This record gives sequence, C-alpha cells and structure tokens, in this order.
Amino acid sequence: MSIDLLPCRFLFSPSAAGRGPSRRGITLLSAGASPLPTPSRSPVRRRRVRAAPPSVPTNQAAARTRTRTRPGGENGKPSRRQRRRRKEGDEGEGEERGGCVPSMEEASIRVGTLYQNGDPLGRKELGRCVVEWLRQGMQSMAAKFASAELHGDMADLDAAALAQEWGSADGRLGFVIQAQPYMSAIPMPKGLEALCLKACTHYPTLFDHFQRELRDVLQSCQNQGLISDWRSTQSWKLLKEMANSAQHREAVRRTAPPRPRAVHGSIGVSLNKVKLMQRRIEQYVTHMSDLLRIERDVELEFTQEELNATPMLDDDSEPPKPVEYLVSHVQSQQEQCDTICNLNVISSSTGLGGLHLVLFRIEGGHKLPPTTLSPGDMVCVRTCNSRGEGATSCMQGFVYNLGEDGCSITLALESRHGDPTFSRLFGKSVRIDRIQGLADALTYERNLEALMILQRNGLQKSNASIGVVATLFGDIKDVLKMEQCNLTDWDESITPDRRISESNAAVDNMVERLSSTGLNIVRVGNPARLSPSVASKSLAEIVNGRLEQFRKELERKRTDLRKDLSYCIEDDSLAAGIRQLLKQLGRDLEKKEKETIREVLSDAQVVLSTNTGAADPLIRRTCCFDLVIIEEAGQAIEPSCWIPILQGKRCILAGDHCQLAPVILSRKALDGGLGKSFLERATSLHNGLLTTKLTVQHRMNDSIASWASKEMYHGSLKSSHFVASQTLADSPIVKATWITRCPLLLLDTRMPYGALNTGCGEQIDLAGTGSFYNDGEADIVTQHVLNLVHCGVSPTAIAVQSPYIAQVQLLRERLEEYPRLSGVEVSTIDSFQGREADAVVISMVRSNPLGAVGFLGDSRRMNVAITRARRHVTVVCDTSTICHSTFLARLLRHIRRYGQVKHVAPGSLDGISGLGFSQPTLPSIS
Repeated sequence: MSIDLLPCRFLFSPSAAGRGPSRRGITLLSAGASPLPTPSRSPVRRRRVRAAPPSVPTNQAAARTRTRTRPGGENGKPSRRQRRRRKEGDEGEGEERGGCVPSMEEASIRVGTLYQNGDPLGRKELGRCVVEWLRQGMQSMAAKFASAELHGDMADLDAAALAQEWGSADGRLGFVIQAQPYMSAIPMPKGLEALCLKACTHYPTLFDHFQRELRDVLQSCQNQGLISDWRSTQSWKLLKEMANSAQHREAVRRTAPPRPRAVHGSIGVSLNKVKLMQRRIEQYVTHMSDLLRIERDVELEFTQEELNATPMLDDDSEPPKPVEYLVSHVQSQQEQCDTICNLNVISSSTGLGGLHLVLFRIEGGHKLPPTTLSPGDMVCVRTCNSRGEGATSCMQGFVYNLGEDGCSITLALESRHGDPTFSRLFGKSVRIDRIQGLADALTYERNLEALMILQRNGLQKSNASIGVVATLFGDIKDVLKMEQCNLTDWDESITPDRRISESNAAVDNMVERLSSTGLNIVRVGNPARLSPSVASKSLAEIVNGRLEQFRKELERKRTDLRKDLSYCIEDDSLAAGIRQLLKQLGRDLEKKEKETIREVLSDAQVVLSTNTGAADPLIRRTCCFDLVIIEEAGQAIEPSCWIPILQGKRCILAGDHCQLAPVILSRKALDGGLGKSFLERATSLHNGLLTTKLTVQHRMNDSIASWASKEMYHGSLKSSHFVASQTLADSPIVKATWITRCPLLLLDTRMPYGALNTGCGEQIDLAGTGSFYNDGEADIVTQHVLNLVHCGVSPTAIAVQSPYIAQVQLLRERLEEYPRLSGVEVSTIDSFQGREADAVVISMVRSNPLGAVGFLGDSRRMNVAITRARRHVTVVCDTSTICHSTFLARLLRHIRRYGQVKHVAPGSLDGISGLGFSQPTLPSIS
C-alpha cells in the first residue's frame, strides 16, 4: 500500500450481484474518488480489500479484480481451495444465508452473552458481518497510523496523548474513544446494529483487531520499500508498549467467576456459601491488585530518582576543596564500590533457562576496582562517556558472577539478542551501577498473576489448593464441614512429593539442614544467588552434570560442521544446509535441557525456592505438590505467598509476626494493608483455629531467649533444657575463658565517668549510601571478633550485624584486612533474618548528643538481631544514646543483669589485647 493510498474513505456496498444480499463488499477509494455506487460486482472476495489508486478509475480497478476472482479454474470448475473456502463460509454464515440477517431473538441472545469474559469477541459471538465491519473500521484507523508514520508526523495522531491515556487507570476507555470516529464512518450491517454497538465498545475486541490490521499495513509498507523494518516503527512500538502495560493486561483478563456448581459438593458446603466465597475472593483480589499497583508506581518513581541521581559540579561554582583533592561524582561512586566504569563487552551467551549472559572486562585488561557488587545484586547498565557519566538509557539486569581472575564480571540482562539497545553496548565504554531498591518488574507481574489465578481458579474443582482457598475465605462453620468431608486430610496412597517454598536467605539455610537427611532435594533459583554451600543441590548444577557428556558430543559435532562450512563458502546451497544443521543442534540441546529439567524436578522429594521463584515455568509445569511450607512467612506480602500456595494441596506458614514485616515504600499501600503479612492474616482467622504457637525454643541460651520472651511474647516462650545453658565454651575446640562462657556481653564505648571515647561518634556517609557509620565501633567489633577466633571459635560460626549499610561496608573492609577472619559473615539485620550463628556481634552505630536512635527503636528489628545467636551475643554501643529509647534501655538492663558489661575504646590490635584484655584476664577454666 503506497503512501498515496493511506488517506482514504470506505464505501459500504450493501449487495453484490450473483452472490445474494448476504455477500457484502467494500471498496477502498482514495480521498478524491467519487462516492458513486459501486459496480454490480464487488472488488472484494472473501474479506479481502483492494486498493484503487487515485489515477485509476474505480470501475477499472473493479474490472481487474473481477478477472482475478473467477468462480472456477481454467475449465470453469471451482478449485479445491475455493470449494474448501465455500464450505467454511457455509459453516460460518449459516444464519446470514438462511435468512439474510439473524432474527431479533437471536441477536438479543448474542448481545446478552458478549461480556462473559475479557477475551476478544470473534465470529462465534458476533457473526461474520459484524467481524468484517470491525475489521474495516480498525483497518482505517491502522491506515491513519501508518500514514502518519510514513510522513514522520505522529503528532497529528496525538500519539503522546494516546500513550498517556492508555497509561492511566482509564486507559482502555481512551482507546475506545479514539476508535469511535473510524467505526462510525462505516455503515453498520442491517439488523445487527445492537451487536455492532456492543462490539465497538468492547476494548479487548477493538484492540485485537487494531493490532492485527496495523501489523498488516506496516508489513505491506515494508514490502513496498517504504520502511525498512516494520517492527521498529514508532507506531508499532507504541502499540506493544500499550499491550505490555498492566492496565491492558487487566482489561483483557477473564472476569467470569468460576461456576460453583461443580465445586460445592466436593468441599461439603452449600452453593450459596461457595458464591459468597467467590465474592470475597473477587473483592480481595481487586483490593490487593490496587495496592500492588500503588506500590509499583512508588517503586518506579524511587528507581527513576536513583538512576537520575548523577549530580555534576557547576562549572561556574568554586570547588569546595583544593583542586588536588577534588574528585568527580563518578569517582566518588567508584570509591563507594557501587559503580564500575570503563567496561567493555567481551561476549554474550545463553545460560540455563534462557538467561542472557553478557561478559564484561575493564578496558586494558586491568583488575576490577574494589566493589561491593555481589551475585544477585540488581544493576543498571549504560554506556558512558570519557568522564564515566551515563550516556544512554538504563538496561536492567543482575550480577551473575564475578570472574575468579578479578578482571571480569558477568551480568544477566533483560534485553535479548538483536535488541538495538543492547547492540549499542558493543564497542563502547559501559558503566554498571548497583541500584538500591530497584523496581523488579518480574516480581510485580508474578504477584499480580498469582492474584488473577486465585480469582479464576481458586474454587475450581481441578485446583489442588481448593481446600486451602476455601479455608481462608470461608467461615469457621465451613472449615469444620470440610474437615468432616476429609478434604483437608492426607491421602496416604500418594507418595509425598513435598515442596518447601521459602523466602530470602532462609532457603539456603533450609537446604543446608536438609542435605544430611538423605532426601532428594533440589534448590531452584538463579545459581548466582545461591551460597556456595548449597550449589551442589541447585537445579542448574544437577542439570549441567547430567548433560555434560551430551554437550561434549554436541560441541564436537558443531566444531566439525563449522570446519565443513569454511570449505564450502562458494557453494551457497551446501552452506545453507550446514547452517540448518547447526541450528538443529541448538534446538536439540534446548529440547534435551527441558527434558532433563522435567526429570530432575519430577524425581525430587523436596523442591526449594523463594516465593517469586516458585512462579518459574520450570516449577509450574511440574505436577502439584502434596505440601507447601513457607518459611519466614511474616516477612512476605500476601500476593507473593499465593504463588506457591496455589501449587499445593496443603500449606504450612512458618514465621514470626513479631519479627521484621514486609518492606513497603508507599504510605498509602501500607495503610491499605499491603504491609500486613499472610501469617498475620491467617493467625486472626477463625478465632485462632488455624494457629499453633511455638512455646519451646531449641536455639538459644536461656539468658538470650528470656529477654525475647519477656519483651515480645508475654513470657510464654520457654527454652529447651538441651540449649538453655549452652555457651561457646561447650565446644571441645574452644578455650574456656570468661568471654566464651558469657552468653551476653555489652561493650560500651563510653568511659565509666561518662566521656565518649575518641572516634566513637556517628557519621553520615553523604557521598555514598547516605546512612550512618561509626569508625570507633568498627575497630572494637574487629578486635572482639579477633578475640573470639583466638579462643578457638570458628570464623564461620560468627556473624556480625549492623542496621546500617554504610557500617556493614566499613566492617567488611576492616575484617578483610585479617585473613584469619575469612568466613565471618557481615550483613544488615534485615538480610540476616532466617539465619543463625553461634556468636553474633551487633554494632548499633548511633552516638549523638540528642539521643536519636532512628529505627533502632523498632522492637521487631532488634528482636531479629538478638535472636539470631545460639550461644553468645555481643552488643557494641554508646549506652548514653541508646538509653533514650525505653525499649533499648530495657535490653541494656537485661544484659547487665544476666551478662557482663565492659567499657572499651578502640586500641591496638596486637594479639588479643585490643579491647584492653591482657593475657592474664583470659585464663583457661579447668
């Protein structure tokens, strides 16, 4: 279709000679053509539109079309294709052929059944004539888009306004309004006006037709050489951006509630009760979807601020420091170890599960600068100029691994091969930034999808988790009835293919504990995010081990074919055949990987993953699980918990609502209930019928546990006699000293007379993370850890925590100076939830005259910090500042009563005297 044919109008021909009134055709005329009646024979044959250029009379175009659409072949008989098409037409046009148009009763039945779901309506619901009418209108709209594209003037279409409208909550209404002028220009089929009015306001149907017609018009333009690549046109990109929006996906989702008639009998409750459950589910899904969308918008806004946070010095302003000490913002970021600049793309490949892996190296082959980037960190990748400033838009990804040689880093990027954004990285300097709180689109989409599955299939009889759903959305009487129907009982005839779905770092902790049980376990997730101790149990490692020989043989065949290809460059046909064989080998490898993954997951007795990881298609295609266990359920938002719950017959939520809650950025979403965990909701249901509380703990020394019991659990938590008196000194390899026999230790940075030790005040990391750090406390923590290791405590049994990321980075730097401390885990309190260690050292950081403690006063955070320890807890703090919080003051009084207090100052690190503990103060206890 040439550019001159795009601005055109349509004339509807009510009949066509020789085909009866049921055959309707349209003629596509130019803007200057005369709107006279069309010839007796329509130039349209079976939904095909012929364009007549302005220079050719309409009757000539119709005559040429007539010669091409004879009813038969050379002998006048219908061809096989024409007979097949006539047969299909008879089936699709039964009502039109029988009586020209359907009766009013038939039309009313059609109209009444249009909005049963969000799928596009087709010939079955609308009839052929209405579908043809829709196609004509959408083709006119698509032609207008393409015309503006070819003229390079999308502004005439208000494309920006259209994108803004579709990005809003009422986006689909904006599209429907945009389409109405094009639809009203086409006469409606006689007798089908009601169906046409319904169809032209049904957003999924209009969008489906428009997308198809725009594709056809752009492809036609590409075939005529008017555009180079129809997929790269602005109009098509705009369309796909709209199609990928959350508003569009919500609009085209099915909204029909499941038919409860097949359900109520199986769960032992009445039909009215099932309908009530379904209404509750729909209200719940609508509410949670709105909260997720609000939180998503805030996350995107926060992420964009982080990406744009690249302040540069004003050329006219005077430098605040001497020139020799002045560094750029980029250099400052590199010093904070969150950014790596001047990288080059070396290669790209596809990893297990289709991950797009890209290898980067520093220009000149130098070592990577010191970095806090670690596998699993979300990053932004951009090209940069000579000063290291970002020069292009951001591509999201995460760190896959860091090269053992210290010169390379591998990222898994979202962009695919052939993407122009990714192609711009080659041959240019690249910059990688770690973005704190980067909005994860995949997590959002999977959470939203889980809610839609709950609404659509939650009460379906085929849903394995129907008992769980009915228990959570039914009344207490319904739960008791379902128990009488044995719906919630184990089926002993089924081999327990159990599955444990957990959150955050607790997954690796569970893998370590289950490894010694003899169970066949598989850890699903990105290999880069797994701790080295559980790598052998990861799905990727197991699959790679099984495919090792197959890949070697495949690589040998590839090498031979590439050699053959180098000898037959001049023979195009032979070279094409070899290339096809190479492609087939790639397909064989992909097929073999999928089969092996399916076998590994089917054979596993326990499958472990995070909540979001449970939405991986590798897991969802596996049969349903007998049991789903969600560890640390108190830290997960409700939508993420539905991902694994809907895949199992039974569910156990394990967690503590007195520990850290989900992290929510939006105050509106938090007030709406998104910050309330699934564990809290389940605990409050049915008068506590679903809840079993832990009354005996089997982890901590009783001196540690008694504080948590009194402060958080109303004194109801007791200690098992097996662990009540355990200390570090009980280990045969640990020396018995006063430190190792002390379960609670307070190291106060103030002297007994009240003065603060030099260097122990808090400072703000303005150039980097913006959080607080304390040099003096970092030295004291390092000294104390050295003392513990000197007494025989293994470095892997020690965990160092701080609530502030800047202090965590500082502590890592200090501990890395001593090779003997390799293995000590340093992390924030939040990230250590779900883990435990024999000895825990906590740096509180805050020390100021105002007594401000910030979020240290959060009881749940401190509960997590203290209860990570089994045998020993050390708190390093300025007691004068910390005591301004009544909650923390009670903690310090508890340590004074059941532990020991030492006033310390940063000192030399010669042996074990750094804390002022000379050799005689550490006597061995016989």
